[in-house]
Amino acid sequence: MAIGSTVEPVSQARLIARARERVWEGGPPPRILRPVVLESWQRSAQAGVFAEREELPPLLTQEELEERRARHPLAAAMPLIRSLLVDVAEDARHVVAVCDVTGHLLWVEGSRATQRAAEGIGFVAGSDWSEGTTGTNAPGTALEADHPIQVFAAEHYHQTHASWMCAAAPIHDPEDGRLLGAVDLTGSFDTAHPSTLALANATARAVEAHLAALGAWRDAAALETARGQVGAGASLTVVSPGGRLLGDDLGRQRVPPPTEPGRLRIGRTVVEAEQLPSAPGYWVLRRQGGHSAPSPSKLSLRLLGTPADALVAGGRRLTVTKRQLEICALLALSPEGLGSGELRELLYGEQDVADVTIRSELSRLRRTLGPALAARPYRFAAPVATDVEHVERLLHGGDLAGAVQVYTGPLLPASESPRIVELRDQLHHELRAALLAGEDPEALYQWIGAPHGERDAPVARRLTALIDERDPRHATAVAVVEADLSSRR
Repeated sequence: MAIGSTVEPVSQARLIARARERVWEGGPPPRILRPVVLESWQRSAQAGVFAEREELPPLLTQEELEERRARHPLAAAMPLIRSLLVDVAEDARHVVAVCDVTGHLLWVEGSRATQRAAEGIGFVAGSDWSEGTTGTNAPGTALEADHPIQVFAAEHYHQTHASWMCAAAPIHDPEDGRLLGAVDLTGSFDTAHPSTLALANATARAVEAHLAALGAWRDAAALETARGQVGAGASLTVVSPGGRLLGDDLGRQRVPPPTEPGRLRIGRTVVEAEQLPSAPGYWVLRRQGGHSAPSPSKLSLRLLGTPADALVAGGRRLTVTKRQLEICALLALSPEGLGSGELRELLYGEQDVADVTIRSELSRLRRTLGPALAARPYRFAAPVATDVEHVERLLHGGDLAGAVQVYTGPLLPASESPRIVELRDQLHHELRAALLAGEDPEALYQWIGAPHGERDAPVARRLTALIDERDPRHATAVAVVEADLSSRR
């Protein structure tokens, strides 16, 4: 810890500044300089960081910043971080920063006055505060040393940072232990207190617990989906994105995740690996050569948006026509089966189309799907996983942000089939209604950041009502609202 609760910050800052000058002049380091700081100074020098350089840290473009935010695992924890730190930070004249593993600050929030002051040293969203770029500082050094640290006054490697204090703690992925980034509290050096480091560390641990809970929920959902896909009684194991084994025991707890579908060996057990499209990153492993019943169906349908791999069987993409994909969608969403007359009505409505047209399409589709497509009535021979059902399951389970993330676009947007149009509108309106009635800013932000929601002014207005004007997401929401107003003039 850089400073104790009984230490006066101004006096301590002077002592550290004099000790720093002594080291810079080639003298032995005084005891007031902590080993963790001296080691960081040495790494900074070896990395070529100039302590007297006046240039600000390099910045990501706004597009690069938004892309990193959207795909970073810590985005899911930002509501928690805000609830734990931002209000406290405003009262303490601090800013809260969250960086990724490269040291780039993805979010900087908190005291507006401190944010304005921090702009003078380039401590802004998108800037690179890795130790190898900016020298000793709490976010960058916490990542480099992989432990919590407080950096006070002239302990910073860069001389222009000597009037600042920062305290940061690294955050790890509970799935595989890899470093994800760090959470940091930064303010003027005279606001330093040992509780700042304790608060940053406690928040990092809370975030890891939150990510673990989200991961456990995803694991359970993936396992449930996999069991429905392969059929009751089949022996299966699911591999998580981090390589943990879920389900039937294969004699170990973790394996390297598969990289492609096919047969592989785990210890003495031979398994068949298939992707689980409805749960990205998860794989299904089925034993080979045992007495378990083989999977009666290996179908996965992606009906939302315009995916290239809309129909997948056993990890292999199948090519079907637009009409055949519409038939697949209707059969998947009608597990009890449909007759040719019912299919004709659902596909064509009141258009005068003969049953033979439908039967011809079904005949060609059966050549593609084989025994997975049954007749009398027409139906899939086993449950089929669809992203539509995945969205509905998440939505009805209360995971609005998860539902928005899986919803990659309207249901078969190019289809004019009356039933498809009805289902498309129903799902879209149900999801929007949940967004407008809910209080999940991150879900609202994800929605207006997607092509199907980028002009949704009501959702954007709802977001502005839930977040502070200083929140970086506020500007995006206001832009959507203003664009809508301009289009109406």
